[in-house]
Formats: sequence, C-alpha cells, structure tokens
Amino acid sequence: MISTVLLTALLAAPPKGLADAELITWAPVASGVSTLLPFFARAGQGSVMVAPSSWREDAHPLLEFDVTRPESISAAGIAANEGLSLSVRGPVSVGCHGVADAALFEAACQKRLARYGTFFKTQAGGVTTLGARDALNRVQAAVLVRGKEACAVSASGQTVEKLLPEVQKQLGKPLSGPHLKAASELPAAQYFMVPERPGNTAARLKGWATLALSAKGDTLTVDAKAKGVPMATLQAGGASPFAALQVPGVATLKLRLAKEQLPGLLAQVFPSLPGGRTLTPAAAALAPHLTGNVAVVFSRVKVTSGLRSAPARFFAARFVVLAEADDARAAQAIVEAIDPKALAFKEGALQVGLSGSTVWLANEGDVKETVLAALSKAPGTQRHGAELEVDPKALARALAAVPLFEIVQSPELSGVLVAATELGPLLQLTDRVRGWADSTSAASQRAQLTWTLEPERAAPDAGP
Repeated sequence: MISTVLLTALLAAPPKGLADAELITWAPVASGVSTLLPFFARAGQGSVMVAPSSWREDAHPLLEFDVTRPESISAAGIAANEGLSLSVRGPVSVGCHGVADAALFEAACQKRLARYGTFFKTQAGGVTTLGARDALNRVQAAVLVRGKEACAVSASGQTVEKLLPEVQKQLGKPLSGPHLKAASELPAAQYFMVPERPGNTAARLKGWATLALSAKGDTLTVDAKAKGVPMATLQAGGASPFAALQVPGVATLKLRLAKEQLPGLLAQVFPSLPGGRTLTPAAAALAPHLTGNVAVVFSRVKVTSGLRSAPARFFAARFVVLAEADDARAAQAIVEAIDPKALAFKEGALQVGLSGSTVWLANEGDVKETVLAALSKAPGTQRHGAELEVDPKALARALAAVPLFEIVQSPELSGVLVAATELGPLLQLTDRVRGWADSTSAASQRAQLTWTLEPERAAPDAGP
C-alpha cells in the first residue's frame, strides 16, 4: 500500500494555490495521508500536539473532513485519489483539489458557507463561484470550481472578494519552483514546503525548504531538502575517529565540518561561553590544526546552582566536545598554554586537553573519561556530513531534571516546560531518534530524520 502511494506521488500533478505562499502543505494523493495514521495515532498517546485529532480536520479552508480517512474525503465530494494542497500567506488560506462528485461537493460547500451569511452562486468564464455575503456585504469565504478542479479561500474573518481573481488565475496553473522540484525527488505521503520569496526582505529563510513525511508502521521518516538554511557547510562522508563512537547519554552529534569554515565558526561560538576570553584566542590558534571532524556528546542534565544565570544553565547541561587535530604537537602546545584557573567558576569548571590526536573540552570529568575511553583506536567511516543519535529515555530524564520553580523564574526556560509536557510522554513511547545531514553545495542541504516508536505491547491476557 505504501509503495503504491509513493509511486503515485511521483506521478502526481503539481499542486495549485497561491503563487507567493509562505507555506504550502500538499498531499499528492489525498487518501495517502492515511498511511501516516498508524504512527501518529500511537504517538498521539504521548503528545496531544501530534495526535491526529489535533490536525486531521485542518486540511481545507472551508470544509471539515478527516484527511486520514479516504471515505471522509470522498463524502465531501473531493477526489481522494488526487492531490490536496493548502497554501498560506498571512491570514489567507487557499485549498485546491480535484472534485469527484460535483453535486456532493457543492452541497457540502453550501452548508458550510451558510454559516458566513447568505449563500450565492455565480458562473462566468467557465468558473463557478460559490460564496456567502454577511450583513456587511462581505465575502469571508468562497469556492471557485472549474471543471473537476476547485480552490477554496478564506482569510480568518477578512473579506476575500478582492482575492478571487488571483485565486481564479492560479486555478488552472500548477505551482512551480525548486521546492516543488525537491518534492518530486522525495516521494512521500505529505509535504510541507516553504517557497523562496526573494522579494520579501523580512523572510527568515532566504531560500526554500521542503519536508517530506512518510511512515511505515511505527517509524516516521522526514526527508528534507533546502537552500539558504543558515548552517555550517559540511564535508562529504569520510574517515573520522568519531564514526563508531557510542556512549550513554542524551544525544551524540558527529560532524565533518568544512575546514575553511572552522575559524569563523569558532570565533562565533567561543566568545559567548564562560571563559570565552581565554578560550577564544586558543580556539583561533587551534583552527588551522583541526581537520573538521568533530563530535559533541550531551550526557545529562544536573542542576546544582540553579538555572537563573547563563553560566548556571551552561554547566547544568553536562557535555564533551571532541575535535580531531592533524598536528598533535602543535595542538598540545596550544592546550597546555591555557590557564585552568581562568576556566573555573562558582557554577562549575571547564576542562580542556588532548588525548592522542583528539582535542577535548568538557564541563564534567566523569563524562569526559567515559567518552575518551569509548574512542576507537582506528578511524571509521562516517556516511554523512552530520549524524545525530538521540536516546529518547535519556532526553525525557533530562527534561524532567529541570525544576519547575526554575522554569517559572527564568523566561529563557519556558520552552523546556512545553517540551517536557508535550515531548516527555512521547519520548517514553519512543525507541530511537536518528538523523543525518549533508551539504549538497555551499548553500544547499539534504537531511533525514527517522523517529521510531517502541513496539506496541500486547494487552495482558485476562485469562478465562
């Protein structure tokens, strides 16, 4: 079933909608969204935010139907075996799709439009317009139908009458752009796309991004392609002394950074750290002697001196950073010149050293010893420029280790409460989370994240 849906997605017609949308969600085959249901139904047991009940009826600007049930889509007269898109620009939402049963679709639209005021139906130029006018003569929602295609538009209570010519123009014109090309290369059941908007200087993303969601049983896969994401350029996969590193902890991130970017990256990171005045010049001196192979191990959270200051929050997250040096003798001289007293603070102490050809920085000695003992004697092969592995149970414990009274008194930690509430129970249901990323060019990226839930336990036998 899933392979059939993905094959059909490859052959699907491009979506229609707003040409300058800020966000586009698209199911190449509307009924294909049902393949995501097993994963999200189970994940929803741990997080209301991802539960199907939170999003399955938000696929259309006007009609309410369950996008995870093909029969519900068909009951609204919508073609379940064709594409379904929703494009958004500010308060404006436009949903476009095929029409399988014109009479059923019109009846469903009329019933919903009646909530906005007096229903009307007009025809001109081969396009049927269904709408409603309120007491102020405003059209707050409308549907345009041409043949077997339709686009519905709403604008969060604002009038949409002036938008109708724009929507009508797009009705017969498929969207295009690099985000759509990326979608065609990543077969999936559901896409989320941020188009490039070069004319919008306020846009956070200066390029474009496409996320492709597919699921098989208890595993969700999110494939991504993007251009313009502000992240470091990565080397291709290759030899790394950290490739086989496996240690207990919350998360392990392995990187193969482009060597030429190291001076700039280190200059951005180290000034903000405790001991930055000491570490920044040392990092600048080390940069020419580093290969770009880096590993970051986030071991646990341990709160000892509160969390109200930046140094306290820094030392609460226990970690080790490893970097490979291509000149151990030069690296040793730089490390030995660092004054350890300048790295000691009331909240904790940083340690820096060299083990073989590995330069390390840690804020807890026990974690450092465990990580160094786990290093392989010979380099292995890292397949991607960046590889991430998360221990979901350890992450849940880390979130739970942050005291509630510290969150209440520190606005910077408000996101931790949301994460602990929404993610904590879901993480307890999760078996593993893994991801990777590669730089396909200086400004383009390819990435993948897989989220696998634990096998569902069979209900205990109650006996005779």
